[in-house]
Amino acid sequence: MKKLSVLFAILFTAITYGQKTINDYKYVIVPEKYEFSKEKNQYQLNALTKFLLEKYGFSTVMKSEEKPKELQSNNCLALEADVENNSGLFVTKLVLQLKDCYGNVIYATEEGRSREKDYKNAYHEALRDAFTSLEDLDYTYSEDPVVAEAPKKQASKQAKAIATAEVSNTPEEEVEVVEENEVNKDDAIEAVIDGTFYTNDNAVYFLEENQSGYGFYQKGMAEPFAMLIKSDGSDNFIYNSLTKQGMAYFSKTGDLIVEIFDRQAGKTVKTTYRLQD
Repeated sequence: MKKLSVLFAILFTAITYGQKTINDYKYVIVPEKYEFSKEKNQYQLNALTKFLLEKYGFSTVMKSEEKPKELQSNNCLALEADVENNSGLFVTKLVLQLKDCYGNVIYATEEGRSREKDYKNAYHEALRDAFTSLEDLDYTYSEDPVVAEAPKKQASKQAKAIATAEVSNTPEEEVEVVEENEVNKDDAIEAVIDGTFYTNDNAVYFLEENQSGYGFYQKGMAEPFAMLIKSDGSDNFIYNSLTKQGMAYFSKTGDLIVEIFDRQAGKTVKTTYRLQD
C-alpha cells in the first residue's frame, strides 16, 4: 500500500509538471554568457535576449544580479533563458529555450535564421527571427500553486545553500571591490557622461542619469527622446525610444554608438553621437 502511495505521488507530480506553460512562471533569468560564446555578452547577445524578453512582457533578471526576495526563496518561480546554436557554414541558426528550475525545457522557439556574413549582425538577426515565435503567445503570468509554493524541504535546502554561499563568498566580494578592470569600466562611463555633450547632424545631445540608466536628451528639449537602460553589469545599454529599439554602448574614444536593426532593410543601422571635446 505504501509503495502504491509513493508511486501515485510520483505519477501525479510528473503529470502536473508536464502540463506547465510559460504563464506559470513569474521571471526569466538571463545568463551573462552562453555555452557557445567565448566571452560574457559576446556580440551583445545576452543583453539583446533580455531586451527582447522584456519587449514581450517578461520580467527578467540577469543571473549575476541580486534576485527579488521571493525568487531567492523559491528559484522555481523563474525560467532560465538559453540559446541553442545550430549554425552551419553559411547560415546562422539560433533557438531560444526557456528551462525550469529542474532543467526541463518548458518552451522553445522556432529556429531563427540569418545569412549575414558579419557575426554580430547574423546573431542579432537570427535571435530576433527566433523571437517572432513569441508574438502569438500573449504571455501573462498566472500564479500556479505548484510552482509558487516550493516544498518545505526544498526551501530549507535553498536557505542553507544561500547562507553557505554568503559566508563563502565574503572574501570574493572584497576582491571584486578592488578589481582594477571593473573600477576602470565604471569610471570610464561616468567620465564620458558627466557634463559632456554629443553631436550628430549638427544637433547637440546629452545624457542624464536616472534609476534605470540614462535619459537621452537633445539640447533645448525638456523631455528625453530615448532611454538608455542598463542591461547587465557591463557598459552595454538597451536603447529604447518611441519608434526605435536597439543597443547602445560607448566606443574607446567616448562616442555613443546606437545600433538599431532595420527589419525591412534586413540589416543593422549604426548611428554615432560624437563626443564633443
